Amino acid sequence: MPMNKSFNIPMPNKPYVDDFSDNNVQAATYIGPRYLKVQYNNDTKYIANIIADGDTVEECNEQMSAVMEGHTSTVIDADSDTLVAAYLTNAYETGEVADYSEDLGTTDANGDAETWEYVWNDNGVIHQIYLQGTAKFEDNAVVTPEFRGHAITRDSFNETVTSQIEQCTAELARADVYTDDEKAAITTYKTWLEGISTKYAAVDHWKIPFPQFPDFK
Repeated sequence: MPMNKSFNIPMPNKPYVDDFSDNNVQAATYIGPRYLKVQYNNDTKYIANIIADGDTVEECNEQMSAVMEGHTSTVIDADSDTLVAAYLTNAYETGEVADYSEDLGTTDANGDAETWEYVWNDNGVIHQIYLQGTAKFEDNAVVTPEFRGHAITRDSFNETVTSQIEQCTAELARADVYTDDEKAAITTYKTWLEGISTKYAAVDHWKIPFPQFPDFK
């Protein structure tokens, strides 16, 4: 029979930033099995998957559950490792999770304040915080999954900006292809790109709001 256990999900101060110093939490309820029999990789210790579940350890062990080569099985108690149990089963409820909004301290071309918003999923917030497939069982204990940072690194972002500046420069060199208005749009966009490092020096790169990309012919 599924459990019905209240627990708190620690929430990072900001999405994608591994900092929980504000001690924010999201109330949740675990509604999955009490015991989860899992298999984990002998070398990496990463939990591969759940191979059985039940109301008791004995019930888990009685079920036919083949273990893959190079893996070992163990039973996790959701009553003591509730967050990881919810992470593994996705069997939990949170109700509404307040979305995140941040004033970037900058303004757009019209002088309006620029903001960045992030939507937390009401019943998927744990996998927005932690990378899938990274919970471990190591030294006879469950290890919290790895934090999920933003997929685009600052270096990769900067490379993209440099590439776009080069594209704009190349297109402007084809002056006979574009109208004056089109050239002005490309020039405006290029100028904006060149000012990113200064204007958004204090802003995380994934929050930067890009204007409309110019049409290239």
